[in-house]
Amino acid sequence: MRTRILFLIAIFCSTLAGHIVFAGEASSPGTIEPRAEQALHQMSDYLKSLKAFTLRAENTTDELALAGSKLQFGQTVDIYVKRPDRLRANAEGDLANQQFFFDGKYLTLFNNDQNVYARLEAPGTIEEALEYAQDAFDLNAPLSDLIYPDAYNVLTQNVHSGHYVGLHLVRGIQCHHLVFVQDDIDWQIWIENSQTPLPRKMIITSKWLAGGPQFTSLMSYWKTSARLPQDLFIFTPPVTAQKIEILPVGPGK
Repeated sequence: MRTRILFLIAIFCSTLAGHIVFAGEASSPGTIEPRAEQALHQMSDYLKSLKAFTLRAENTTDELALAGSKLQFGQTVDIYVKRPDRLRANAEGDLANQQFFFDGKYLTLFNNDQNVYARLEAPGTIEEALEYAQDAFDLNAPLSDLIYPDAYNVLTQNVHSGHYVGLHLVRGIQCHHLVFVQDDIDWQIWIENSQTPLPRKMIITSKWLAGGPQFTSLMSYWKTSARLPQDLFIFTPPVTAQKIEILPVGPGK
């Protein structure tokens, strides 16, 4: 069965037209205020130092409806990362319940509701696998920016300006609140003000769609020294599950 389905999970959420890493053509970073640059660098360096970690992302996505109104859909995603080449995400939400696996050799997407799965050969690191998924199959990944070892450079690749807003609370945790401006999107990030500068919240706003739909992610339940068994990242299909194929995107996508 040759088909193409959209898997709406935290790290493969392409509902918004723009997203941080791949929005528009690559350009040099713009002007970023020193305090914003420092806070983002600290977060990037800290995340890079983590060998294995888990977190929960509570996401909401705006979708445009008839007569210009907006609908909002929710999703909770548990994410497991073991560098350099293991990644898993379990997603439950209003629109779909799905899972994502990367075991160092294959990317696997499983739709629990439809009981179908697709598997792509993608050896290498987590970063290489995610880039392959985006380039070959147009599977975009906003939150995966935070997994890259060079998260700072990836996040600021298309930024025209960055600003430090202030110290604000996210669920009682004091955070550095930053905002960044790009051609198609604006994005905000809240980074914990502590010795463990974890991202606690992110909002991506699409500027070229009417009503400015947003993707919002609240990140909590961080475990930064998790012990994750290898079999956690291996997908074993249910007996009744059907394997499908995701078609690659042509040059004229």
